Amino acid sequence: MRNTLINRTFNTPLGIISCDLNSNYTFIELQNSGSYKNGTYEKFKTSAHDIELIEFKVKQPFYNGETIADSKCWIWRIEKVKEIFEDLEIKVLITDFPKNSEFDFASGENLDAFEITNDKWKLHIGTEDGEILNYRAENNDWFPTRLLNKKNHWQEITELNKSSILTNVPELKIGEKIHLQYLTAFDKQNTETINTWVAIDEHKSELEKWIGIK
Repeated sequence: MRNTLINRTFNTPLGIISCDLNSNYTFIELQNSGSYKNGTYEKFKTSAHDIELIEFKVKQPFYNGETIADSKCWIWRIEKVKEIFEDLEIKVLITDFPKNSEFDFASGENLDAFEITNDKWKLHIGTEDGEILNYRAENNDWFPTRLLNKKNHWQEITELNKSSILTNVPELKIGEKIHLQYLTAFDKQNTETINTWVAIDEHKSELEKWIGIK
């Protein structure tokens, strides 16, 4: 059984998006909080991990000059600090959506994503796919090289459904760290642009530059 340790939400015209951290333990303690140039952070201690949760909005306008109505994004930076098996899971889910909403997958290169649309609004929710996670493992870039998948070059930690994204955080060794990101964006319906998809299709390094993470 998992317990929800952290819950963050984003109200949109197409429903309520929640981003939760779940654990097989119940202990969590807020250590401190503050701001980056373009974002805020909270640092927590759990039974076996130190966790920084960063919340921010995407950079606008985009490279093509387009904009969106609004966004909310989360980065989880997790470090194993105690020799205890803590089973962590991150779940991003949308609920309370209008009855006329339509769901579809919207993945792309290095991106796992789904979209929700109706006649007035469109919304995208996405995270890095298994290929880019494995690339980061290969480069020891906030994903342990120890977990590199040399066979099929894919990290199978994320399950993409039509209304949710579920990531099973891999079991880390003490001192190992992992970065996981979840981006959401919505705008008024316009079939002439893919602006909300462009908003969530962003590399880790570009997000760090925008937020101001050293």
